[in-house]
Amino acid sequence: MKLDIYKNHEIVKTYTADTINITFGVMEDFAKAVDLDKLTSGSDMEIMGAVIKFVMSSMDTVKDLLKEIFEGITDEDIRGAEVSDICGVFADVGRYMIDQLTKHIRSKN
Repeated sequence: MKLDIYKNHEIVKTYTADTINITFGVMEDFAKAVDLDKLTSGSDMEIMGAVIKFVMSSMDTVKDLLKEIFEGITDEDIRGAEVSDICGVFADVGRYMIDQLTKHIRSKN
Protein backbone atom coordinates (compact mmCIF):
# COMPACT_ATOMS: atom_id res chain seq x y z
CA MET A 1 0.00 0.00 0.00
CA LYS A 2 1.09 3.55 -0.50
CA LEU A 3 -0.03 6.98 0.54
CA ASP A 4 1.16 10.09 -1.27
CA ILE A 5 1.48 13.39 0.58
CA TYR A 6 0.88 16.56 -1.42
CA LYS A 7 1.83 20.19 -1.10
CA ASN A 8 0.59 22.65 -3.72
CA HIS A 9 -0.74 19.75 -5.80
CA GLU A 10 2.67 18.08 -6.02
CA ILE A 11 3.74 14.87 -4.30
CA VAL A 12 6.32 15.75 -1.66
CA LYS A 13 6.47 12.43 0.16
CA THR A 14 5.27 8.86 -0.29
CA TYR A 15 4.69 6.36 2.50
CA THR A 16 4.54 2.65 1.75
CA ALA A 17 3.51 -0.34 3.80
CA ASP A 18 3.23 -4.05 3.22
CA THR A 19 -0.25 -5.46 3.95
CA ILE A 20 1.47 -8.51 5.44
CA ASN A 21 2.49 -6.32 8.38
CA ILE A 22 -0.96 -5.00 9.24
CA THR A 23 -1.49 -5.71 12.92
CA PHE A 24 -4.48 -7.35 14.51
CA GLY A 25 -5.16 -4.05 16.30
CA VAL A 26 -5.54 -2.20 13.00
CA MET A 27 -7.91 -4.85 11.68
CA GLU A 28 -9.86 -4.89 14.96
CA ASP A 29 -10.35 -1.10 15.02
CA PHE A 30 -11.26 -1.06 11.34
CA ALA A 31 -13.74 -3.92 11.76
CA LYS A 32 -15.45 -2.10 14.65
CA ALA A 33 -15.94 1.04 12.58
CA VAL A 34 -16.93 -0.34 9.16
CA ASP A 35 -20.05 -2.12 7.93
CA LEU A 36 -18.58 -5.61 7.50
CA ASP A 37 -21.62 -6.84 5.56
CA LYS A 38 -20.81 -4.32 2.83
CA LEU A 39 -17.16 -5.39 2.82
CA THR A 40 -17.90 -9.08 2.55
CA SER A 41 -20.81 -9.11 0.14
CA GLY A 42 -21.16 -5.64 -1.33
CA SER A 43 -20.37 -4.37 -4.77
CA ASP A 44 -17.23 -2.27 -5.32
CA MET A 45 -19.36 0.87 -4.93
CA GLU A 46 -20.85 -0.39 -1.64
CA ILE A 47 -17.39 -1.26 -0.34
CA MET A 48 -16.06 2.20 -1.19
CA GLY A 49 -19.19 3.76 0.33
CA ALA A 50 -18.56 1.91 3.60
CA VAL A 51 -14.92 2.98 3.61
CA ILE A 52 -15.77 6.62 2.81
CA LYS A 53 -18.33 6.65 5.63
CA PHE A 54 -15.69 5.24 8.00
CA VAL A 55 -13.06 7.80 6.96
CA MET A 56 -15.43 10.76 7.19
CA SER A 57 -16.98 9.78 10.54
CA SER A 58 -13.92 8.49 12.41
CA MET A 59 -11.15 11.03 11.85
CA ASP A 60 -9.23 10.31 15.06
CA THR A 61 -9.38 6.56 14.46
CA VAL A 62 -8.33 7.06 10.84
CA LYS A 63 -5.29 9.08 11.93
CA ASP A 64 -4.33 6.51 14.56
CA LEU A 65 -4.65 3.65 12.08
CA LEU A 66 -2.66 5.48 9.41
CA LYS A 67 0.10 6.00 11.99
CA GLU A 68 0.10 2.26 12.70
CA ILE A 69 0.15 1.36 9.01
CA PHE A 70 2.71 3.92 7.78
CA GLU A 71 5.76 4.19 10.01
CA GLY A 72 6.75 7.79 10.72
CA ILE A 73 3.67 9.49 9.26
CA THR A 74 2.67 12.64 11.12
CA ASP A 75 -0.60 14.52 11.58
CA GLU A 76 0.77 17.18 9.23
CA ASP A 77 1.54 14.54 6.59
CA ILE A 78 -1.96 13.11 6.92
CA ARG A 79 -3.39 16.59 6.32
CA GLY A 80 -1.55 16.61 2.99
CA ALA A 81 -2.98 13.27 1.82
CA GLU A 82 -5.90 13.12 -0.58
CA VAL A 83 -9.12 11.66 0.83
CA SER A 84 -9.41 9.31 -2.14
CA ASP A 85 -5.94 7.91 -1.37
CA ILE A 86 -6.82 7.41 2.30
CA CYS A 87 -10.04 5.64 1.30
CA GLY A 88 -7.99 3.44 -1.02
CA VAL A 89 -5.69 2.46 1.85
CA PHE A 90 -8.64 1.40 4.00
CA ALA A 91 -10.28 -0.44 1.10
CA ASP A 92 -7.01 -2.39 0.84
CA VAL A 93 -7.05 -3.04 4.60
CA GLY A 94 -10.63 -4.33 4.34
CA ARG A 95 -9.80 -6.61 1.41
CA TYR A 96 -6.71 -7.90 3.20
CA MET A 97 -8.67 -8.54 6.38
CA ILE A 98 -11.37 -10.49 4.53
CA ASP A 99 -8.75 -12.43 2.56
CA GLN A 100 -6.88 -13.42 5.72
CA LEU A 101 -10.04 -14.44 7.57
CA THR A 102 -11.23 -16.46 4.56
CA LYS A 103 -7.88 -18.24 4.28
CA HIS A 104 -7.97 -19.04 7.98
CA ILE A 105 -11.48 -20.46 7.79
CA ARG A 106 -10.64 -22.54 4.71
CA SER A 107 -7.52 -23.95 6.37
CA LYS A 108 -9.64 -25.14 9.33
CA ASN A 109 -11.88 -27.21 7.04
